[in-house]
Amino acid sequence: MRYIPWFIWVFVTLFFPANIYCLFYVVDKLVERFIKKRFIVLRCIGGIIAVITLIGLVFGMCDRKTLNVRRIAIEMEDLPQSFNGLKIAQLSDLHLGNLSQPERYLTEIAEKTNAENPDLLVFTGDLINLYASEGDGLDTQLATIDAPFGKFAVLGNHDYGDYVQWRTADEKADNLHNVKQLYKRLGFDLLIDEHRTLRKDSNEIGIIGVQNCGQPPFPCYGDLGKATDGISTSFNILLSHDPTHWRAEILNHENIQLTLAGHTHGAQLGFDFGKWKWSPSHWIFEEWDGLYQDDEQFLFVNRGLGFVGLPFRLGMRPEITIITLYSKEN
Repeated sequence: MRYIPWFIWVFVTLFFPANIYCLFYVVDKLVERFIKKRFIVLRCIGGIIAVITLIGLVFGMCDRKTLNVRRIAIEMEDLPQSFNGLKIAQLSDLHLGNLSQPERYLTEIAEKTNAENPDLLVFTGDLINLYASEGDGLDTQLATIDAPFGKFAVLGNHDYGDYVQWRTADEKADNLHNVKQLYKRLGFDLLIDEHRTLRKDSNEIGIIGVQNCGQPPFPCYGDLGKATDGISTSFNILLSHDPTHWRAEILNHENIQLTLAGHTHGAQLGFDFGKWKWSPSHWIFEEWDGLYQDDEQFLFVNRGLGFVGLPFRLGMRPEITIITLYSKEN
């Protein structure tokens, strides 16, 4: 399965630019026939676009593992003073089954994350692509990341095995069980519609984890009511894989001040020049990358570490997000 994306990439790289040029060439010949003169402008334009497309495909392939560390600072109204300066490292969307030489890449992720000295590590889903076995032999690298307040994770849509035609329901259930065990072997406390309390001095904050809950065709497994049942902390951080969950339900919960999500990958294609940012993800997701705010509630959408489909990321490099929380001065 690890090689299928590469076959797709080779096919697209060989045929897509050629088809672009052929399309412009045919139109150019039709124009020539109509005006009765030699006319090569369109085929030249087609050639230029084809070359740019080819270069983009090659650069995107080379950039798919160029790790970016993105640092975000958020001032928050209700953050307890003891947690002022809390540093959170967010990882997401590894899709292990698609990675070539995963050991080296996972080691780099762990080293760069540890270099940031995070207080808290979270993983917001899609550890695997299809099968739990994708994590075989990859138990040690991410387990070396140190986070004094703990390491927490939630499931993403790919973790459930919904993209495989299983022979029996039991086979699918076994795969999901093995995925959950993989998270635990990596050192994560996997939150299945539940919460934990972090304590420092006399202050507390909550970490809530909900199962994936997305828009169709993605099923909603999560139960936010169950996840928050009995919670006593007034400041809470929620892990939810799909960012559409934020507007659909989370904003109705005033005591969830920060939501961390992934899922979109930034479409693995786009550009980000400060205020100028765009990706095809914008056509699908209202919140698709970076930090969003609604009153005193925040959402951060991580671009992810892996890929689906093409082994390709152009302008949307894989990222480790370092989010530092500060108490807002009144």
